[in-house]
Amino acid sequence: MIVILVSDMNQWPITRLIRTARGHLPPISVVSYASAFRRLSVPAGSLVFTDFDLLSSFEMDAAGALAVAAEAQGLPVLNHPARVMERHDLLASLHDAGRNPVEVTRLDTGARPSRYPLFIRQEDGCLRPDTGLLHDEAALDAALAALRAAGKTLKRRIAVSFENRPDGEGYYRKYGAFCIGGRIVPQHILRGPEWIVKSNRANASEAFAAEELAWVQDNPHAPELAGIFAHAGIDFGRIDYAMVEGRLVTYEINVNPTFPRFRGGNPARESRRKPILDALAEAFAAIDTPGARGRLTFRPDPGGARYIKRKRWNRLERQIWKIRMALRNRREDG
Repeated sequence: MIVILVSDMNQWPITRLIRTARGHLPPISVVSYASAFRRLSVPAGSLVFTDFDLLSSFEMDAAGALAVAAEAQGLPVLNHPARVMERHDLLASLHDAGRNPVEVTRLDTGARPSRYPLFIRQEDGCLRPDTGLLHDEAALDAALAALRAAGKTLKRRIAVSFENRPDGEGYYRKYGAFCIGGRIVPQHILRGPEWIVKSNRANASEAFAAEELAWVQDNPHAPELAGIFAHAGIDFGRIDYAMVEGRLVTYEINVNPTFPRFRGGNPARESRRKPILDALAEAFAAIDTPGARGRLTFRPDPGGARYIKRKRWNRLERQIWKIRMALRNRREDG
């Protein structure tokens, strides 16, 4: 059994994977944090924690208590809440170590970035940036003033330097690869004419389809990607990155990623789906705990537990979120 902990409002990525993989994966139980915190127990099995950006600090501590209880019972824990680096800390530590050119600056500290162009975004979440590319300090100051005028806080907003170049056809590229228990599984190469690449918007061609398939099969970046995941303390997720002048540039790691559809989509890219599914099936089988039975109980710190939200999200708000995620997934699938 594999138990995947998700936010109540963000179950769609994992449930879609289970549905479209059609029995290729071992048994997976998707458990919301709200349910786990209400019952103070989850099914016994390999635990995978996700959606840290949607948890409060009290909920993070409760998730950590669950992880500790699992380890005490000898159950595998992926993405231990006390060890995972989220977006800011990951980018900052990689930059400080000279392993990534992306500079990230927390704006509520008053610190000033030094690399341009850059953009402003929320530290958490998956929505589009607050700004386009800002090319100098004057543009940054104007953007900060506009945010304040709109009533938007700088708390948990970051400036991120833009590090990418168009390819020979004039398209920007964004690569995506999964890590499942340390195994790297390539997913896609997205291309688009604009600096921000959220979906595949380039003209389909047999040459690019062949290039993407070769990348999936050869998995050439796996050793370096595995090192980045290990540095981040992340065992389950997808890294978004680029290749700039032969150097790997890390953008972020999403610990509740969108998995590809394994039927339909762009026919020109269909050939890559089977090797991806086969690799994912092997990776999920490797993290499974088939002999696990019963339930695992845990006790969060009573001082913080009383502040944990126990009611489910408003139905309309959850439905809006599902629609947003479905539209994003459809764009990525190409």
